[in-house]
Amino acid sequence: MEAAVSLSVRDRGHPRATGCFLALLLCLISFWFQPGALAQTAAEPAAQPAAQPAAPTGGGAYIEFRVGQIGTYGHSYAVYGTVGGKPNYADLHPMGGYAVMALGHLLPVPANTQWDPGVLALPVMSRYRKTLTGEQYRKLLAAVQSAKANKAPYWNAMTNNCNHFIGQLAAAIGLRVPGEFQVSYSFVPALKALNEGGRETPTRAGQKRRAQPPPQS
Repeated sequence: MEAAVSLSVRDRGHPRATGCFLALLLCLISFWFQPGALAQTAAEPAAQPAAQPAAPTGGGAYIEFRVGQIGTYGHSYAVYGTVGGKPNYADLHPMGGYAVMALGHLLPVPANTQWDPGVLALPVMSRYRKTLTGEQYRKLLAAVQSAKANKAPYWNAMTNNCNHFIGQLAAAIGLRVPGEFQVSYSFVPALKALNEGGRETPTRAGQKRRAQPPPQS
């Protein structure tokens, strides 16, 4: 997850604007090196081909949206598969460590959809599980495959973070998706409330993403 910071860089060529930009970047970097944060982005694991799970012939499929506890904002990811089978995991995260993540609050930075097992060490703060039909599961697999087929994924705290990623998976199976421009700790509960009843939450179509408070991963 990540916190988003809105900054205009129209005048970054001006010496004063450049100084402000560097000062803000240093603040963001120092913010992320806080106690308790998982240093999972320090080095990316070697790429390994992932076997695509088979679509079920009859029910028994599921997806579970989770929020892992890390830093101030949390990290959203998805677990999916068939009941009794091996679980599969999917998420989006920036590559290159906290310095790159800090820069990703201002500019798009390289990202990875390869699963990092270290995420499972994060305490799960909230979860939303849905049973899927065979057709929904096939659509989910197609969405995951499409995301992982992108040879140059990017991460940006405001426009393409971990909430956007799992939001795309939720939309693929027909769920309503709340605004992704919020911290992960609130995004998954909002996704559940929007689809299972409860408090009313603004949907993606009903809000202006860029005019909102900062998000997360």
